[in-house]
Amino acid sequence: MPLASLKDLYFDELADLYDAEMQIIRTLPRLAEAARARELREALKKHGDQSRLHLERLDLIFTHWGERPRSRPCVGLAGIVQEADNRLNQEATDDVRDAAIIGSARRMEHYEIAAYSCARGYARQLNRLDEARLLQETLSEEGRTDHCLSDLAEAQIKADAQSEADLYAPPLVAASSEPEIVSRGTATACAVTGDLEVSAVKLSPVIPR
Repeated sequence: MPLASLKDLYFDELADLYDAEMQIIRTLPRLAEAARARELREALKKHGDQSRLHLERLDLIFTHWGERPRSRPCVGLAGIVQEADNRLNQEATDDVRDAAIIGSARRMEHYEIAAYSCARGYARQLNRLDEARLLQETLSEEGRTDHCLSDLAEAQIKADAQSEADLYAPPLVAASSEPEIVSRGTATACAVTGDLEVSAVKLSPVIPR
Protein backbone atom coordinates (compact mmCIF):
# COMPACT_ATOMS: atom_id res chain seq x y z
CA MET A 1 0.00 0.00 0.00
CA PRO A 2 1.20 3.59 -0.56
CA LEU A 3 2.91 5.24 2.39
CA ALA A 4 1.34 8.69 2.41
CA SER A 5 1.86 9.39 6.11
CA LEU A 6 3.72 8.26 9.22
CA LYS A 7 0.56 6.42 10.25
CA ASP A 8 0.74 4.39 7.03
CA LEU A 9 4.37 3.54 7.75
CA TYR A 10 3.47 2.61 11.33
CA PHE A 11 0.70 0.27 10.19
CA ASP A 12 2.99 -1.26 7.57
CA GLU A 13 5.62 -1.96 10.26
CA LEU A 14 2.98 -3.53 12.51
CA ALA A 15 1.74 -5.71 9.64
CA ASP A 16 5.32 -6.84 8.97
CA LEU A 17 5.77 -7.71 12.65
CA TYR A 18 2.46 -9.58 12.73
CA ASP A 19 3.61 -11.92 9.97
CA ALA A 20 7.08 -12.19 11.54
CA GLU A 21 5.58 -13.37 14.82
CA MET A 22 3.44 -15.91 12.98
CA GLN A 23 6.49 -17.29 11.19
CA ILE A 24 8.43 -17.52 14.45
CA ILE A 25 5.58 -19.37 16.18
CA ARG A 26 5.64 -21.92 13.35
CA THR A 27 9.43 -22.23 13.21
CA LEU A 28 10.51 -22.46 16.86
CA PRO A 29 8.96 -25.91 17.48
CA ARG A 30 11.09 -27.31 14.63
CA LEU A 31 14.22 -25.81 16.13
CA ALA A 32 13.36 -27.04 19.61
CA GLU A 33 12.71 -30.57 18.35
CA ALA A 34 16.13 -30.64 16.66
CA ALA A 35 17.99 -29.23 19.68
CA ARG A 36 19.88 -31.61 21.98
CA ALA A 37 20.57 -29.43 25.03
CA ARG A 38 17.67 -29.25 27.48
CA GLU A 39 18.38 -25.58 28.29
CA LEU A 40 18.15 -24.68 24.60
CA ARG A 41 14.87 -26.55 24.12
CA GLU A 42 13.39 -24.75 27.12
CA ALA A 43 14.58 -21.35 25.89
CA LEU A 44 13.03 -21.92 22.46
CA LYS A 45 9.75 -23.07 23.99
CA LYS A 46 9.65 -19.98 26.20
CA HIS A 47 10.34 -17.80 23.19
CA GLY A 48 7.41 -19.40 21.37
CA ASP A 49 5.09 -18.65 24.31
CA GLN A 50 6.30 -15.05 24.35
CA SER A 51 5.69 -14.73 20.61
CA ARG A 52 2.02 -15.59 21.15
CA LEU A 53 1.84 -12.83 23.76
CA HIS A 54 3.53 -10.42 21.35
CA LEU A 55 0.91 -11.29 18.75
CA GLU A 56 -1.85 -10.49 21.25
CA ARG A 57 -0.28 -7.07 21.88
CA LEU A 58 -0.25 -6.35 18.15
CA ASP A 59 -3.94 -7.36 18.01
CA LEU A 60 -4.62 -4.89 20.83
CA ILE A 61 -2.83 -2.06 19.03
CA PHE A 62 -4.91 -2.59 15.88
CA THR A 63 -8.02 -2.64 18.08
CA HIS A 64 -7.01 0.76 19.53
CA TRP A 65 -7.28 2.16 16.01
CA GLY A 66 -10.56 0.40 15.31
CA GLU A 67 -8.80 -1.75 12.71
CA ARG A 68 -8.68 -5.46 12.05
CA PRO A 69 -5.24 -7.02 12.45
CA ARG A 70 -3.19 -6.62 9.30
CA SER A 71 -0.47 -8.87 8.02
CA ARG A 72 1.83 -8.69 5.04
CA PRO A 73 4.54 -11.19 4.05
CA CYS A 74 7.69 -10.48 6.05
CA VAL A 75 10.34 -11.28 3.47
CA GLY A 76 13.21 -10.43 5.81
CA LEU A 77 12.30 -13.00 8.43
CA ALA A 78 11.32 -15.54 5.78
CA GLY A 79 14.93 -15.51 4.61
CA ILE A 80 16.19 -16.11 8.15
CA VAL A 81 13.73 -18.99 8.57
CA GLN A 82 14.90 -20.53 5.29
CA GLU A 83 18.51 -20.35 6.47
CA ALA A 84 17.50 -22.01 9.74
CA ASP A 85 15.81 -24.86 7.87
CA ASN A 86 18.90 -25.26 5.68
CA ARG A 87 21.02 -25.60 8.81
CA LEU A 88 18.74 -28.31 10.18
CA ASN A 89 19.11 -30.30 6.95
CA GLN A 90 22.92 -30.25 7.07
CA GLU A 91 24.84 -33.12 8.62
CA ALA A 92 26.33 -32.05 11.94
CA THR A 93 27.18 -33.32 15.39
CA ASP A 94 24.67 -32.61 18.15
CA ASP A 95 26.79 -29.85 19.66
CA VAL A 96 27.41 -28.12 16.34
CA ARG A 97 23.73 -28.32 15.42
CA ASP A 98 22.80 -26.72 18.76
CA ALA A 99 25.25 -23.90 18.05
CA ALA A 100 23.68 -23.40 14.60
CA ILE A 101 20.17 -23.38 16.11
CA ILE A 102 21.20 -20.71 18.63
CA GLY A 103 22.61 -18.61 15.80
CA SER A 104 19.38 -18.88 13.81
CA ALA A 105 17.23 -18.00 16.82
CA ARG A 106 19.39 -14.96 17.58
CA ARG A 107 19.05 -13.74 14.00
CA MET A 108 15.29 -13.86 14.43
CA GLU A 109 15.59 -11.94 17.70
CA HIS A 110 17.75 -9.23 16.17
CA TYR A 111 15.31 -8.75 13.30
CA GLU A 112 12.45 -8.38 15.73
CA ILE A 113 14.38 -6.02 18.01
CA ALA A 114 15.13 -3.70 15.09
CA ALA A 115 11.54 -3.79 13.80
CA TYR A 116 9.90 -3.31 17.21
CA SER A 117 12.28 -0.44 17.95
CA CYS A 118 11.15 1.31 14.74
CA ALA A 119 7.46 0.68 15.53
CA ARG A 120 7.88 2.06 19.05
CA GLY A 121 9.50 5.19 17.65
CA TYR A 122 6.62 5.74 15.22
CA ALA A 123 4.08 5.25 18.03
CA ARG A 124 5.82 7.91 20.11
CA GLN A 125 5.90 10.37 17.22
CA LEU A 126 2.19 9.77 16.62
CA ASN A 127 1.58 10.41 20.36
CA ARG A 128 0.25 6.88 20.82
CA LEU A 129 1.98 6.47 24.16
CA ASP A 130 -0.04 3.48 25.37
CA GLU A 131 0.92 1.61 22.22
CA ALA A 132 4.54 2.67 22.62
CA ARG A 133 4.52 1.15 26.12
CA LEU A 134 3.11 -2.13 24.78
CA LEU A 135 5.82 -2.24 22.13
CA GLN A 136 8.45 -1.46 24.74
CA GLU A 137 7.28 -4.43 26.84
CA THR A 138 7.80 -6.67 23.83
CA LEU A 139 11.19 -5.08 23.14
CA SER A 140 12.32 -5.74 26.70
CA GLU A 141 11.28 -9.40 26.46
CA GLU A 142 13.06 -9.77 23.11
CA GLY A 143 16.20 -8.30 24.66
CA ARG A 144 16.10 -10.72 27.59
CA THR A 145 15.61 -13.66 25.23
CA ASP A 146 18.57 -12.57 23.12
CA HIS A 147 20.70 -12.25 26.27
CA CYS A 148 19.70 -15.78 27.32
CA LEU A 149 20.58 -17.16 23.88
CA SER A 150 23.86 -15.27 23.96
CA ASP A 151 24.79 -16.92 27.28
CA LEU A 152 23.89 -20.35 25.88
CA ALA A 153 25.95 -19.66 22.76
CA GLU A 154 28.99 -18.61 24.76
CA ALA A 155 28.85 -21.72 26.92
CA GLN A 156 28.30 -23.93 23.86
CA ILE A 157 31.16 -22.42 21.87
CA LYS A 158 33.58 -22.68 24.80
CA ALA A 159 32.73 -26.35 25.27
CA ASP A 160 33.07 -27.10 21.53
CA ALA A 161 36.32 -25.15 21.25
CA GLN A 162 37.84 -27.04 24.17
CA SER A 163 36.78 -30.38 22.70
CA GLU A 164 38.29 -29.54 19.30
CA ALA A 165 41.43 -28.15 20.91
CA ASP A 166 41.89 -31.42 22.79
CA LEU A 167 41.22 -33.40 19.61
CA TYR A 168 43.67 -31.57 17.37
CA ALA A 169 46.34 -30.65 19.94
CA PRO A 170 49.84 -31.81 18.86
CA PRO A 171 51.42 -34.54 20.99
CA LEU A 172 53.64 -33.36 23.81
CA VAL A 173 57.36 -33.64 23.14
CA ALA A 174 59.53 -34.80 26.05
CA ALA A 175 62.11 -32.25 27.14
CA SER A 176 65.69 -33.09 26.17
CA SER A 177 68.08 -33.94 28.99
CA GLU A 178 71.05 -32.57 27.05
CA PRO A 179 72.21 -29.06 27.98
CA GLU A 180 71.60 -26.35 25.44
CA ILE A 181 74.80 -25.10 23.83
CA VAL A 182 74.89 -21.48 22.69
CA SER A 183 77.80 -20.47 20.51
CA ARG A 184 79.61 -17.19 20.92
CA GLY A 185 78.78 -16.35 17.34
CA THR A 186 75.06 -16.71 18.00
CA ALA A 187 75.25 -14.45 21.02
CA THR A 188 77.18 -11.86 19.00
CA ALA A 189 74.67 -11.99 16.15
CA CYS A 190 71.71 -11.56 18.53
CA ALA A 191 73.36 -8.70 20.36
CA VAL A 192 71.77 -6.16 17.98
CA THR A 193 68.68 -6.02 20.21
CA GLY A 194 68.71 -3.86 23.31
CA ASP A 195 68.19 -6.55 25.94
CA LEU A 196 70.61 -8.99 24.46
CA GLU A 197 73.17 -6.26 23.94
CA VAL A 198 73.22 -5.66 27.70
CA SER A 199 73.73 -9.40 28.26
CA ALA A 200 76.59 -9.43 25.75
CA VAL A 201 78.29 -6.54 27.52
CA LYS A 202 77.97 -8.32 30.87
CA LEU A 203 79.57 -11.43 29.38
CA SER A 204 82.56 -9.52 27.98
CA PRO A 205 85.77 -10.26 29.92
CA VAL A 206 87.32 -7.50 31.97
CA ILE A 207 90.93 -6.88 30.91
CA PRO A 208 93.07 -5.52 33.75
CA ARG A 209 95.25 -2.49 33.02
